[in-house]
Amino acid sequence: MRLRRIHLIAIALVVLTVGLVLGVSFALDPGSKNDRNTDLVTPTLATSGVRSFAVSAEESRVEFVAAVRGMSLAGVFPVERGTITLEPVGDQLRVLASLEINVNGVETANPALAPLLRAAMDTGDYPIAFYVATSRGLVPVTEEEISFELEGELDVHNVARPHDMQVRAQLVGGDMWAVATSTLDLGEHGVEFPAILGSTVIELTARLQAYETAPTGDPVSAADD
Repeated sequence: MRLRRIHLIAIALVVLTVGLVLGVSFALDPGSKNDRNTDLVTPTLATSGVRSFAVSAEESRVEFVAAVRGMSLAGVFPVERGTITLEPVGDQLRVLASLEINVNGVETANPALAPLLRAAMDTGDYPIAFYVATSRGLVPVTEEEISFELEGELDVHNVARPHDMQVRAQLVGGDMWAVATSTLDLGEHGVEFPAILGSTVIELTARLQAYETAPTGDPVSAADD
């Protein structure tokens, strides 16, 4: 345990040193363009019986683990907003999801790593990552926990790429939780890390809490049930 702590302290010093060596242009400048647009399209459904859920930003987050010099360092991207839609197909459901992730709000267990991530990902220029996905196949109508796969596209750093996630979820009444996991190579989205930071691959775990909304977009209250 003592050796691990020494190793982590050494990593922190390495990361800080890298920031100083690379200078203000890398370590402190994530850009300022604030481009919040995406070409990803969220399907509009006209099918009767569709149920929509608003993702709670306060109760949701996207956790990640990055490998730095052979050690795993954790962090969190806040969720800005999202929707989950259940579309009836026969006696089953198709799941559609859209998510906006605040990559500029990244927080890391090692405070020295966060500004380097912001700079590498140009989060001031592209502060939001967008995800739009549909379930691969249909899911049952049940209040039991289910597992399925999402097929979608992820727009990070203004570069969209196919991105699938494995999901566990449960819906009870108008409340839904979901945990979605995947591996993301930021290099495929044009993000380059300094060699000292290691791989551009990170492991993602999205933890989402969502509540059913009325047709106006407002959460459904108990009185509405």
